[in-house]
Amino acid sequence: MQQIALNIIAIGVFIISVFSMLGPILHISPLVPVFIVLLLLFFLGIDAVLLQNRGISVFLEFLGGKKHRQRVIHHEAGHFLIAYLLDIPILDYSLSTLDAWRKGHKGSGGVVLGIEQIKDKETSLEKFCTVAMAGIAAEQIVYKDAQGGEDDRQHLYSLLLRKGLNRKSHPLKERTALLQAKDLLSKNSSTYQSIVDLMEQGSSIEQCYLALALGKEPSTVPAESLVLS
Repeated sequence: MQQIALNIIAIGVFIISVFSMLGPILHISPLVPVFIVLLLLFFLGIDAVLLQNRGISVFLEFLGGKKHRQRVIHHEAGHFLIAYLLDIPILDYSLSTLDAWRKGHKGSGGVVLGIEQIKDKETSLEKFCTVAMAGIAAEQIVYKDAQGGEDDRQHLYSLLLRKGLNRKSHPLKERTALLQAKDLLSKNSSTYQSIVDLMEQGSSIEQCYLALALGKEPSTVPAESLVLS
């Protein structure tokens, strides 16, 4: 998100520079663009310090419109389904920065996992890798590319480092987890679409779980195939 803030500043400075060149023609004081730049920097600073860049996120999500929201829904539905299939508790989900803010979640939204509730601590690492890459996998299946997921990758790398895995092994872990997530999503495409529909309706976490419980038993993969090499 810091990079986004820098990009916005760069665009703002460019626009103001052009505005400054046109100023004499339009008889506008040269102090006006300076004031606008300072005001922009002030608000970006306040947003970064007090709001953890959430203001920028809300603004960009607003500009993204319905298409952006649909992509987010498909991304988060991927996380949701894979976590469900791998028996990782799901506490809640949010589809926007504003929604996450209202619910007291960190970041710009997403699926909140009950990591502390996982009983099998030894095997949960491999499962979590697959869940972490599930959003990217879902986007690639539906849209043929993934615009989101950078935070997912960073969370995955941080987890692998905490578990003592060498950085050189991270790309292989990522690719393997991505392929596993795609395989699970493909095998459970109708269940995945059901979750997408539920999220579009703003269904609660309880309603999502109930719908999955009442539906057909989802297809899973053998436990041994979740062990990464």
